Amino acid sequence: MSYRGRGRGGGYNNNFQNRNNFGNQQQNIDAHAAANAYPIEIVGWNGASSSDCINFISRKCRIVVSNYSVDQNTGVLKGYVRNEAQANDLLNWSGVKFAGQSLRFSKGPSTISSQMGGSATGAGNTIETITNFLKGRYQPEIKMLNLSSVKQDATLNAQGFFASMSVTSKFFPALMKIAADLKIDVESVDLSGNELNDLHAISSMTQTFPKLKNLSLQNNNLSRTKVFETWKHKLIFLRELILFNNPIVQTTNPAEIQEIKLEMMRCFPRLVILNGELLRNEQMLNANSSSPFGSQAMFFQDEEIRNLATNFVANYLNLWDTNRANLMVLYQNESQFSMQLDTSHPHLIEDVNSSSNIDFGNYMPNSRNLTRISSGKARMSKLAIGTEQIYKSFQHLPKTKHNLVENPDSFSMECYKYAPLNGIVITVHGSFEETAQPEISDNSASQGSRGGRFHSQGRNRKHELCKKSFDRTFIVLPGPNGSMVVASDLLLIRPFTREAAWTSQHLPHQQGPQQPAVATGVPVQQPPNVLQGANTQAAPAAPSVPVPSLTDLPPEIKSSLQVPQQELLVKILVETKLNLQYAVMLCEQSQWDYNQSMINFKNSAASLPRDAFI
Repeated sequence: MSYRGRGRGGGYNNNFQNRNNFGNQQQNIDAHAAANAYPIEIVGWNGASSSDCINFISRKCRIVVSNYSVDQNTGVLKGYVRNEAQANDLLNWSGVKFAGQSLRFSKGPSTISSQMGGSATGAGNTIETITNFLKGRYQPEIKMLNLSSVKQDATLNAQGFFASMSVTSKFFPALMKIAADLKIDVESVDLSGNELNDLHAISSMTQTFPKLKNLSLQNNNLSRTKVFETWKHKLIFLRELILFNNPIVQTTNPAEIQEIKLEMMRCFPRLVILNGELLRNEQMLNANSSSPFGSQAMFFQDEEIRNLATNFVANYLNLWDTNRANLMVLYQNESQFSMQLDTSHPHLIEDVNSSSNIDFGNYMPNSRNLTRISSGKARMSKLAIGTEQIYKSFQHLPKTKHNLVENPDSFSMECYKYAPLNGIVITVHGSFEETAQPEISDNSASQGSRGGRFHSQGRNRKHELCKKSFDRTFIVLPGPNGSMVVASDLLLIRPFTREAAWTSQHLPHQQGPQQPAVATGVPVQQPPNVLQGANTQAAPAAPSVPVPSLTDLPPEIKSSLQVPQQELLVKILVETKLNLQYAVMLCEQSQWDYNQSMINFKNSAASLPRDAFI
């Protein structure tokens, strides 16, 4: 019997060919596995699903993480990249914001040991040693971590942490990672006596201890203010800094000393004390850092708009919580609606950790955050136009409860006329509680464009409901028969912050009659009573305040400015009615040119906070 013709190449030849193909396929699989076999670990991804996180890393970092899974015991997201170079690239992305949290990457289960130059078998010993060191140096009653003179620690020296320069340079990054994993609540850190020439080795401290208020760097080798660029605008709550016995402060030149003070205040916006010296009035600083509306939570252009806006918002939020379909009478075919996420929104001091478990999965697929979406097609696809699209967008959002009636002080509103369309602009700030999942789920859409069973993980996952804050801006136009039409509706969702962020209980106490308004020595005029109604009897006029002169300028300002600059500063104070802090900033940004200063002032006066003026 002949086997020719039984398929191409004959039966036995075909089987041999199949075996060769199988061998080649297996080689390809082995090669692919070998090329994607460097382990990495990810924490801080829990704001959304694991697949959302992997897709985000692919888009943002341009690195593909394959064969990922979640450790059910620790919650760590584990996966593989092609090689160690890609793993190192991911380490540089640690701290990138995803779904309201900071992602942290590490290289496999023995990261600390690898960073310290040890073997995999020594990983547990390395981590245990640093953990015990941290626990022994932490004082929980005052939230202080003592990291002074770590090279003199006998246990660390015995373990060889400072045996070579390469190992020593990796100690602080490993220390900060373990401290972050331990979730130590730290407000004060002592880093004195560590032979620091710069801050690169401890740069990750800003992420590990974001609420840091007090820091000592005395007895180190810091010689230039430039080294603090690494931390500029990162330690936003730092209140006190100690730099004694560093070359940077070993100068007697008044101009250099003043420049150091100014540079430290530029780097750390809430810095009040440097080397025990009071730099600025803390009460005034807190006032300027608070809500631009001060203790007033509402702004209305006139009484008519007040009545119109308050009734509109109260009825709108009530229907939004109870029956969104009934809201569609306010929209027309040309109306527009969009929703966007701001997961990196800054928090008040009390709320730094408030978003640690916030789930944004219900919002991510439809977010139209223009800072994240650059494609014109993608931007337009997330803009709802007309009643049908708008109502469908409403159905994709969780059901909510706004406690406007029960707690009106937790909301703020501004409203003014929009002359080009003869309408009004209403902006509402506040918070809400999610009460139920959306009518239409977007979980499947959030898994990315690639389908199939290998991408079905988490597709039916219900996202956790929680409290969130929002900002919503309406452009409302007059409609037929006295009705109202919403021309534009912009909804921004952000992590929950204190519901009474703008009330007086969270602002500095009002200064008493015997307490000076500022510590600058420049006389200031009290602002008029803006709450005074049209029919209220006017208060007696306040006595006139002397016009500031060169003699009124504080000594530290005089020592840092030339006489022409002092004269210009006084002139700006008189003509703009800015306080001293803002007047100095205006002059500096205008290169001490009078004409340019007045131009810049006119261009930005409308956007300045009330506390910028005397």
